Amino acid sequence: MLVLSLSALAAADGAASPVRVGEAVVFQLSADAGGRPAKERAARASSAIGSVLERPELGEPRVEHSAGGASILIGDTLIVELSAADAVLAGEASLEAYANERSSALRHALASERKRSRIAGTVFAWSLVVFFGLIAFFLIKRLASLSDRARAWVDEHGDQSLAVRIKSIELVRPAVVKSSAVIALGLAKWLGQFGIFYAWLLVVLSLFDATRGYTERLTGFVLSPLSLLLGRTLAALPVLVVAGFAALAVFVLVRFVGLFLASVARRETVLGWLPADLAAPTSVLLRIAIVVGALVFAAPVVTGSADDSLGRTGTVVLWAFGIAATPLLATGLFGALLLFDRRLGVGDHVRIRGEIGRIIGINLLDLRILTSAGSEQRVPHLLLLVSPLERLGAAPRVSVELYAPRELPAVEVLAALTAIGNTRGNAALAEILEAGPGAVRYRLTATLASISDRSALLGAALEAVNAGSAGIHSGAASATMPLGRVE
Repeated sequence: MLVLSLSALAAADGAASPVRVGEAVVFQLSADAGGRPAKERAARASSAIGSVLERPELGEPRVEHSAGGASILIGDTLIVELSAADAVLAGEASLEAYANERSSALRHALASERKRSRIAGTVFAWSLVVFFGLIAFFLIKRLASLSDRARAWVDEHGDQSLAVRIKSIELVRPAVVKSSAVIALGLAKWLGQFGIFYAWLLVVLSLFDATRGYTERLTGFVLSPLSLLLGRTLAALPVLVVAGFAALAVFVLVRFVGLFLASVARRETVLGWLPADLAAPTSVLLRIAIVVGALVFAAPVVTGSADDSLGRTGTVVLWAFGIAATPLLATGLFGALLLFDRRLGVGDHVRIRGEIGRIIGINLLDLRILTSAGSEQRVPHLLLLVSPLERLGAAPRVSVELYAPRELPAVEVLAALTAIGNTRGNAALAEILEAGPGAVRYRLTATLASISDRSALLGAALEAVNAGSAGIHSGAASATMPLGRVE
């Protein structure tokens, strides 16, 4: 049994002060100790419990005994110092049993309070998820509505209100600005909606202990590249300003060239060295040359480095044009070989892919051939690498084939054909190609003044064979056999 002095018992306050864990009372203190009243001791103990309530890593409550009493601690935090008077007033037989019982009660109260706190926190977190989700949904819908209204305004007023002008010079047409504005509105809409969803996702992940670690990863994954890009952009800001003015100057030059050559195409401006029908393709080529030249030559001067992105872009574009123009360059080289080597000349008759015609023009890219039908064909020089070309000369040598009955004397037929060939042309040659059971196939070759005379040669040969002095009559030929053809 504890033996207390009358003065210690007399000092005990009749009203007990509760020590609380949250709203639950763990135990009560009724005695004054250490120069502090029971009420102050209970308040200090409740405050200490509140400070360690959200720190489960400190461990469980434990009791440490000393000569003057017993102390309840959680980790290194002192909760309360109990005295023998506390045990007597609580009706306990010993201070040790009283301290152990209060420590066990505190342990159970802490576990219950932490569980209740976790449940309340989870419910509150899910409530915030739903609340912020509704806000995000509202903002996404609001942003889509504003984007649609802006797009409707651009569609309705863009042709009249959107234009980039310097005084009376229209640098950018309203249609271009309108299409650019529509694209920008679409991008802004999707980026804004993604930003709202991303912010909501960060908030949701930060509400739960299990997903709080992913917040930093997601933030680093998305924001780190953006911050790095922003830092590089700010570091390169002076160069970007100069490059922007240079790009504006190139844009104004390209626009001026386009407008000027467009007026030439409309015959509003007359240039002696540029026909109106060539103004449009010249405008395209010249503007491409200006842009490529600016990227290749001006960009390194503006940025101060030949290895920057603009210089590499110009080099890539130049290589792309070079590769794309490889067939054209090969055709031009082959055409130069034909022109300067004098292998072909204007007026020569040629045969290509079974078609005979007369050359009426040779340039670096193609041959202009006038066919017997009177049409003009343009044959690219590169086609001659896979299709053989037969040069017939200025006076073409043409062959025609025809049939005669087998019973007619071959010598007389050959003589008649040779005579008509020398009459229509010169250097005529008649020969037998094939002797069949009912007819003989002949070929007549002669040098003519023009390829257009070949049909007349065949007609004269047929008439000579049918009505000549050899006595050949038209009924001698088989009805199912062609009378003649031209090679």
